[in-house]
Amino acid sequence: MTSFAFGSLRGPSALAAGPASIRALHWFRSDLRVADNTALLAAAARAERLTCVFVLDDRLLRGPGCAAPRVRFLLDCLSRLAGELERRGSALVVRRGDPAAELVRLAAEARAELVTWNRDYGPFARARDARVTRALERAGVRVQTHRDRVVFESDQVRTRAGRPFSVYTPYRRAWLERWSREPAPAQRAPRLPPPIHGVTRGALPAAEPGPPLPAGGSSAALRRLDAFLERALADYAWRRDLPAEAGTSRLSAALRFGTVSVRTCLARAAAAAADDRRRRSGAAKWRDELVWREFYHAVLAENPRVLTHAWRPELDSLEWNDDEAGLRAWCAGRTGYPFVDAGMRELAATGWMHNRARMAVASFLTKDLGIDWRRGEAFFMQSLVDGDPASNNGGWQWAASTGSDAQPWFRIFNPVTQGERFDPDGRYVRRWLPELRRLRGARAHRPWQAESLARGYPPRIVDHAEARAQALARFRAALAQKPFT
Repeated sequence: MTSFAFGSLRGPSALAAGPASIRALHWFRSDLRVADNTALLAAAARAERLTCVFVLDDRLLRGPGCAAPRVRFLLDCLSRLAGELERRGSALVVRRGDPAAELVRLAAEARAELVTWNRDYGPFARARDARVTRALERAGVRVQTHRDRVVFESDQVRTRAGRPFSVYTPYRRAWLERWSREPAPAQRAPRLPPPIHGVTRGALPAAEPGPPLPAGGSSAALRRLDAFLERALADYAWRRDLPAEAGTSRLSAALRFGTVSVRTCLARAAAAAADDRRRRSGAAKWRDELVWREFYHAVLAENPRVLTHAWRPELDSLEWNDDEAGLRAWCAGRTGYPFVDAGMRELAATGWMHNRARMAVASFLTKDLGIDWRRGEAFFMQSLVDGDPASNNGGWQWAASTGSDAQPWFRIFNPVTQGERFDPDGRYVRRWLPELRRLRGARAHRPWQAESLARGYPPRIVDHAEARAQALARFRAALAQKPFT
């Protein structure tokens, strides 16, 4: 199968080519779908018996970066995946514990000869996967890993000198050039071999109660994708920046957990644009946003230090404010700046935030309050249903002007004019800030000018003009310590 070209086979010896004759495990991780799943396709093509497994790792379910909405969404996705596998004559085995120990134990129980999975690129995932590989190989089990979460891995899109890209636009150009030569078509769901008999399946834990979330699973993701392509793609290039509008795909959580593949998104968007030329500009813009996702995965893969340090080392010396009161106000959506507060309250209520609001709230924390971007990044990872280390870190370092191809340090968002520009009639603000419901139109972005109509809404915790001047001074001081390169 073509998919084997994407993988790497590891173990004491290569598996013999030929008819399916082996017992295999597929380890689901961030690829919770049956269709267009590279490693699952490879396993299904080679195995006479195939068991699918998900390992609930408490380090991810209960760790410091864990988000309750994300765990609830994950469990919903797993429940729906289990149902789909059942309908296809297969099953999902659930284990809980350390993946290395659990997969070795399951491989012995199933007498499996091969374990497949799709690669992840963060430092935690790479260290875990290396440890799992060593444990399986010591037990005599072969491992096959595949490229699936991204279209192209970091070592596949390089400068002419063979180095990683540090700027998005040339990366995008090189990515598109490679895509034109090597398009990765989406694959149908494979016919799954029957599962291995005698394996204890385990059970998923019950999800804790919480605010409503979008439905998980592949079917819901594909319905959402189709609705986006039909109703919003044509106007995506301009509507995507308006948080009061239904102008985005809302597929970030589906892509985070792999209930739909990026290849499927690209293929269906291209087909929609070919079917209706009015969708072409929107399809091109959405494709570019998906390439941003690939860029951030490449940045993290090449520079794992960015999870704890600025991508630009000269900005590690930035002086940040120790402002716990400001941080609490920001987290609670009570800064006195409506566009910022609306974004934070949307996050609290839904586990999601519109991307334009994400940029505004991140800029406000790092530039207006002068609080370390790592504090905001951590809060997002503890709150977002779509929290992904690569995209989250890339977005925060972009807003803080410390990252690869980031917002220039001297360009600082004005939290009032951001709202007036991207929420001109105040609908987004009034939706999430009921204190401002009596302020009509754009007046909702300046409640201090009509305090009698904004009772209960807090005053501004900083003056933007003063905060901007202080932010510029902090950057100048940091850059003066080491020449800008």
